[in-house]
Amino acid sequence: MSEDKLKKLQLMFETVIQTSRKLENSYNQLKRKFEVLEGRLESNRRYLENILKSIDTGVCSVNVDGYVRTFNRKASSVFGIDEEQAKGKHLGEIFAIDELRGASACNIVDYLKGSKKITIDVKGEGKILNISASCVLEDDKTDGAVVVFSDITEMEKLKEENEKKEKLAIIGQMAASIAHDIKNPLASIELLVPLLDDGKKKDIVDNIMMSIKRINNIINNTLLFTRTINYNPEKFLSLDFVSEVEFEVYARLKGSDVELFKKSEEFYIVSDRNLLKSVAVNILINAIEAAKSKVILSLRKIKDNVVLSIEDDGEGIEDTSKIFEPFYTSKKNGTGLGLAIVRQAVDILNGKIEIETSRRGSLFRIIL
Repeated sequence: MSEDKLKKLQLMFETVIQTSRKLENSYNQLKRKFEVLEGRLESNRRYLENILKSIDTGVCSVNVDGYVRTFNRKASSVFGIDEEQAKGKHLGEIFAIDELRGASACNIVDYLKGSKKITIDVKGEGKILNISASCVLEDDKTDGAVVVFSDITEMEKLKEENEKKEKLAIIGQMAASIAHDIKNPLASIELLVPLLDDGKKKDIVDNIMMSIKRINNIINNTLLFTRTINYNPEKFLSLDFVSEVEFEVYARLKGSDVELFKKSEEFYIVSDRNLLKSVAVNILINAIEAAKSKVILSLRKIKDNVVLSIEDDGEGIEDTSKIFEPFYTSKKNGTGLGLAIVRQAVDILNGKIEIETSRRGSLFRIIL
């Protein structure tokens, strides 16, 4: 091989080597740029994930067939399942909405179009959600949907409670006014009725007096419910208290076939005597009216707690969810205030109420 050819070959090798080095440098530069971009992309992804985790709104995305892709922390909190459990499940299954079971992303968006309020069942607990959905688009084609929702259950409960309180305030003012207007002439009637007794009308007079006492009881309950009650504790003996309660319901027991059994230990109680008596009397009256043959009144000291129990052998209570609501009653001549007053008084006494009921009777337990 001639010297010229060797020089040309050497020059070609040097050119290849230089080109190879340039390509290597370019590759390294591209690799560094790619790593930087990949790092930024990962940073942005984590940032978006943190946003989804941090916001106090449930966010759930689904694919075109309605199956979950993402499920943020708030969504997990609302439904009691984590993201991994939710992923791959159909949205209709998680939300337990029959109309959404097996629905596509487009159908989900149509069903939840705009912002709407829905009630769902989550593991036996009713929850109210403010919910909306929109399509996820890629190149003008639907690639899925995103569902955004807020748990407004507590807010709705507070709203309902406030509406009830407003109505009760108006009713209470009217009831108090009427009660005051009735109480004065009723007191005069109560004084004059005994004068009608000439020895032959005792039964009639007794019936009138019993009716007057019933009206007085309704008026007193109405006034007790509508006015602000202060807590006035005093020290008193348990046995004396039971005797006072028995005296209060004596007329009811006399006119019935029900027998009252008392089970009381002797100890001192420090509480609001009148409020506690109101609790006991109102529950006892209900128990006497419900009982077939007997009512048991029990007052005990268990550790640091005073426990007042009233049990009847009636047919039980069908629905205990509304019995403490004002003006709710299942009785023909009931006012619906007795147990409302009981709950109000127990709250003031900083106690709690427990109820056990069956076809064999009901037990009310007040723990202070």
